[in-house]
Amino acid sequence: MAPSLVTEDYYMILEVGQTATPELIIRSYRRLALKLHPDRNAKHDATEAFQLLGKAYETLKDENKRRAYDIFYPSINRSRPFPQTTGTPRSPPSALSEATQIAAIQKLKQERGVRWLTKKNVLDSSIYEVQRVIRRLEQEIKNLDSIAAAEAATEAKKNSWGTWLLSPIYKKVEDSEEEKARKDRGRQERRIEKDMKERRLALKKAALREEQSLLEKAKEAAEAADFVDDGNIRLLQQRIWAREASEKQEKEKVERERQARIRKEQQEQQEKRNREAAEARFKQLAEEQKRSREVAEALRRRQRQNIFLDAIRNRQKQYTHVNTPEESNYQSHQSVCRHDGWWPKVQGRTECPTCTESWTYLLQCPDCSMKACPRCQHAIRPKRGRRNPPRARTPSPDYSYDTFY
Repeated sequence: MAPSLVTEDYYMILEVGQTATPELIIRSYRRLALKLHPDRNAKHDATEAFQLLGKAYETLKDENKRRAYDIFYPSINRSRPFPQTTGTPRSPPSALSEATQIAAIQKLKQERGVRWLTKKNVLDSSIYEVQRVIRRLEQEIKNLDSIAAAEAATEAKKNSWGTWLLSPIYKKVEDSEEEKARKDRGRQERRIEKDMKERRLALKKAALREEQSLLEKAKEAAEAADFVDDGNIRLLQQRIWAREASEKQEKEKVERERQARIRKEQQEQQEKRNREAAEARFKQLAEEQKRSREVAEALRRRQRQNIFLDAIRNRQKQYTHVNTPEESNYQSHQSVCRHDGWWPKVQGRTECPTCTESWTYLLQCPDCSMKACPRCQHAIRPKRGRRNPPRARTPSPDYSYDTFY
């Protein structure tokens, strides 16, 4: 069976190195046993030290136990404190990995299997030989029994009634005393030989049972050791699988975080591009609206300026030519109305004759039938409370006409 895990440094207890030969281990054990024996050592822990020395010797003198101990020795050596005699402590060796331990256990299991097969072959050969001897002895005993049975049958036949009745007819020579003694001596020898063979047969059967018992014990020991090694291998494999699963989960976590970071960066870049595109479209629309307003404002200013100039020209013409009612319909858009009063609405979408803008309704003078929009009607209609008409003035080109509206 595989040795249990230990924490003592057996090499340090025996004062030898890890590469020490079995002869050196034996010599060191004998020297230390004389030194640490409780009868020669007065220390209070002499018994424990001597028992630990024997345990170390029992482990290292056996090749299989030593090989199994060497598998876990690096971890024991690493946990041992550094010696204080030297100035610089030496660095401990690295612990064996699970894969190395599994390989070592499998190698130990394989070697144990080879030894078990060798031992099994030897025991099988011994059992076969014992069984062959037992069969031979049983056959010899059976032969002796057959000889004794034949002699007994001959004697019984000789002493039977039939033989006695036929004795006058068939005369036979009777055995002499020497012949009888020889036959008795042969029967005695066969009896002795049978007893010896039966005792030998009993011994061989006992030896056979012992060999079979040794075979069963060796098989059970090998199976138990293999069971322990299989358990250790499963434990180490579970550790490997657990570490691999942990590393896999960690890698998957890192990969998920990386993918999430990439998606977040892509989303931020997409949102940034969308904002920039929206800002560019909004800026473009604002510029277009600004240009449209500027164009519309320039057009309205030009129209107001033309309306005001037409109104000034029409007032100038009012004082030089007065329209008759017959001419008012023809020249209504070129003159100024002199009538004072309320202009009613004329419904219907149409263009103003003065500014040519489209309105839903126009205002019409009831006297001269002149039509104008509400904006142009302000310039065409005469002002109340002004008896003397104003003089015609030419507007200044630098004067702004927006103040009239």
